[in-house]
Amino acid sequence: MKLILAVCSVLVLLTCVEIKQVNSLNILGLFPFPGKSHFFVFEKYLRELAIRGHNVTVISYFPQKDKVKNYHDISLANSTKILEDVFEVKKSYWSLLRLSFALVEWGTDNCRVMLSNKNVQNAWKTTKYDIVVTEQFNSDCSLGLAHHLNLPVIGLASHALMPWHYSRFGISFNPSYVSHMFLNGGTKPTLYERIERVLFDSYLRLIYKFYCQRIDQNTLAEYFNDIPPLEELGRNIKFQLVYSYFVHFGSSLYPQNVIEVGGYHIQKPKKLPDDLRKFIEESQHGVIYISFGSMLRSATTPREKIETIISALKELPQRFIWKWEEDSLPGNPSNIYLSKWLPQNDILSHPNVLAFYSHSGLLGTSEALYHGVPMLAMPIFGDQPGNAAAVEESGLGVIIEFMELTKEELLEKFKQILNPEFRMKVKLLSQAWKDRPISSIDTAIHWTEFAARYPNFTFRSPAADVPLYQYLVHIKPARERATVYKAKMNLVLTFLIIVIVNSASCLNILGIFPYQGKSHFFVHRVYLRELAKRGHNVTIISHFPEKVPPKNYHDISLAGSIKILEDDMPVHRSYMTVLQVGVFLTTSGKENCEVMLANKDVQNMIKQKPKYDVVVVEVFNSDCALGIAYKLNAPVVGITSHILMPWHYSRLGIPYNPSYVSFHFLEGGTKPTFVQRLERVIFDTYFKTVYYFVSQRNDQNTLARYFDDIPPLEDLAREMKFLLLYHNFILTGSKLFPANVIEVGGYHVQESKLLTGDLKKFFDAAEHGVIYISFGSVIKSSTMPRDKLEAVLGAVKELPQRFVWKWEDKTLLVDKNKLYLADWLPQVDILGHPKTVAFLSHGGMGGTTEAIHFGVPVVAMPVFGDQPSNAAAVEESGLGVQLQVRDLTKENLIAAFKKVLDPKFRSNVKLLSKAWHDRPMAPLDTAIYWTEFAARYSNFTYRTAAADVPLYQYLNLDIVLVFTALLILLLATLKAIVSLCCGSKRKEVPSKKVKRKKN
Repeated sequence: MKLILAVCSVLVLLTCVEIKQVNSLNILGLFPFPGKSHFFVFEKYLRELAIRGHNVTVISYFPQKDKVKNYHDISLANSTKILEDVFEVKKSYWSLLRLSFALVEWGTDNCRVMLSNKNVQNAWKTTKYDIVVTEQFNSDCSLGLAHHLNLPVIGLASHALMPWHYSRFGISFNPSYVSHMFLNGGTKPTLYERIERVLFDSYLRLIYKFYCQRIDQNTLAEYFNDIPPLEELGRNIKFQLVYSYFVHFGSSLYPQNVIEVGGYHIQKPKKLPDDLRKFIEESQHGVIYISFGSMLRSATTPREKIETIISALKELPQRFIWKWEEDSLPGNPSNIYLSKWLPQNDILSHPNVLAFYSHSGLLGTSEALYHGVPMLAMPIFGDQPGNAAAVEESGLGVIIEFMELTKEELLEKFKQILNPEFRMKVKLLSQAWKDRPISSIDTAIHWTEFAARYPNFTFRSPAADVPLYQYLVHIKPARERATVYKAKMNLVLTFLIIVIVNSASCLNILGIFPYQGKSHFFVHRVYLRELAKRGHNVTIISHFPEKVPPKNYHDISLAGSIKILEDDMPVHRSYMTVLQVGVFLTTSGKENCEVMLANKDVQNMIKQKPKYDVVVVEVFNSDCALGIAYKLNAPVVGITSHILMPWHYSRLGIPYNPSYVSFHFLEGGTKPTFVQRLERVIFDTYFKTVYYFVSQRNDQNTLARYFDDIPPLEDLAREMKFLLLYHNFILTGSKLFPANVIEVGGYHVQESKLLTGDLKKFFDAAEHGVIYISFGSVIKSSTMPRDKLEAVLGAVKELPQRFVWKWEDKTLLVDKNKLYLADWLPQVDILGHPKTVAFLSHGGMGGTTEAIHFGVPVVAMPVFGDQPSNAAAVEESGLGVQLQVRDLTKENLIAAFKKVLDPKFRSNVKLLSKAWHDRPMAPLDTAIYWTEFAARYSNFTYRTAAADVPLYQYLNLDIVLVFTALLILLLATLKAIVSLCCGSKRKEVPSKKVKRKKN
């Protein structure tokens, strides 16, 4: 494994060198916030851009002391006070309200300071830039400047997303499972904490929108007269580099243009000063490091809290290093080393540092995780409560609340994190944190350069553009059970296994592929053979045994037990065929399970209980394979040859929203009409219902005939470590996926070979190029209705191009100089030929990814299955156009071909193909990397918290009920007050009248 990682690192480095040589960018960095801890993060990224040959101009309060080649400062220093050691160690609702208002007020001040600076003005007037990188924090002023310069924008954060950032990226802030930056509760908040979140989230977004954003808009208007609403510009950010990583923060639902790059600021540790090194190394029982960061003043901690901490430290045998702004502590304890500044990263890297007592600022937390140092997190303000919750939930440490700080509590928490088993778990967590396909700094720079290379592409999720009334339609089925089944293993043994796996990476892998679809297995086969090629021992259960199996590849064959799906479906489409597909898929899923479990070789394998490191299963129309994986006590990696099926969303915690999520079996893509949205709701319910009652329930019963302890299959599905999804956002658009759903679309595509024989001669003689026609391996082209066939042949006759058609019927009479027919064709080799100018296809995912791989425009005519959604993606991405079967006429087909054959259209497709290939890691390498990762850390859970939330909480019904009750109570109180007042008046009025009569 180390050799593979080393090779990958060299390849990445070579790629970076090549980009530096041919693609030096002129980058403008806008960092108007005077927070030193924030810029400390960005500085590493900005300097690295300059080191790699880009010309970087940075507007900030922190000019470089040491000159860096290609790095140019426009300094705002001395324009305002630097935020360092300015906050008191104090926590309350009032301090949170004051802080949040101070944040937006600073944002407006920073905007004015930056735009009024003469050097800044000169820069925007005189210099041409390729891209803007800017901090996304408490102001959108930089976005206005970027718009004026007509530049793409990369957003950077030194923290998780701010409350006002979710909507611009189409991310739902759901208080039931999304940790709130400023509040306690993490991903498992109580009802009270969720109500808190709703109130504070509303407050924060309101003051940001109506105070900060509005003032920034007016400030920008003083300098430029063409600035659109800032919130609109926020939605146009190409990529947001967010300072988090799922191993620490859990799996969040992010679109593909929100990239996790947590940890990139961490440098290689330096040698400690002699006195500090001596203090650490002479400590017989180790050292505990204490720091509350660069913005909190430890010395402002209330006296009684300081005395509490000191009294606890005196009882512990360890020595302590404390960042403290004064010259002494009360009592001057001899076991504490004090300093106003400390080399934190260097201290945390020392092997004799056992724990870190911190405010849980994200930088220190990342450094502790990187070096495997357990934490005692005491959050005070800002993002610290959210970070502290992540510390505890990930297993990096524990929380102690400042308001509840006592000597006994502090001693108990220290004992907990100093426990050898706890420390061993943190070391394993640290290893997982560092175990990435490419480093966080390389990731950040890749996507920065990517945005500059494709400035006209839009990468945002369609969720960001959906009206609120449509967005609120979230569909999430309720879970039947809350029980989670986990394999338990001693942490020490796990750690040793990981060390062994890392040094000798050969894994024992079982692949379970009971579906008889040839086009599906054709995709998976490339991945499975590659696993064997890389030295893993691979055993495959499938209907497609290898004729000449590669080394380390072993088949358990199901061949002959069921009919293979090939050239079986007619070219016909209707509501009835969609309904029939639902029945067919779930029925075949049930049958596949029965056939597989009845197979003697499969039974023998399960009885022998071989040790598998990971089980890879096709996630399609049956969960039967999950039952086998459970019996073998192995972690599961799911794999698909298509987009998500309707029944897959809830198990992965992904919301299915018909307003912007393309439906597998229906038209409309990401911009459906009202009727299409209505169709989706109905068919989504239908497909999930037949799946449960026909496939899943029957699979459960079939498994029960062979094994007596299989948990509910839906629960097992939620335990899946990763899903390798045959998807890439360049084609299918940016989706809200958790971190354990990995896009690997295109990994099956091999390099094209030269054509031979008659086919080669046919291509060579094609003066105007060749159009390729194929409806895949499952649909029979020859079943096309006569009028549709004549429409295609009429178009073939009128267009100057030659045509190659996969056609199963040899009786069709055609002009062989114009049309080449064959019942099998080397599709990849044809699409890879430079004379292939277009592809008329059914929109199957395999052929579509091959077309984008080679940059061939597509006319997509979907028939069944996932083809309607693939065809919509073809059109929305710009790869081609759609033509529905019902609309197929000679005239419509000719018009579609002329559109995709237009030189400008073809040029855009070539650019799209270039973006498709432009990835930090090849899709096949990505798929294999995360398979190996799942085996290395089999006891870790990677699913999003959204997958485990009860339906009533997911929909926030209890919060709605509380607010409704409060509203009713308020109205009733008002009514009572009004009634009391009016009643008093009515009593007074008659009494006055009586008096008058008496008078």
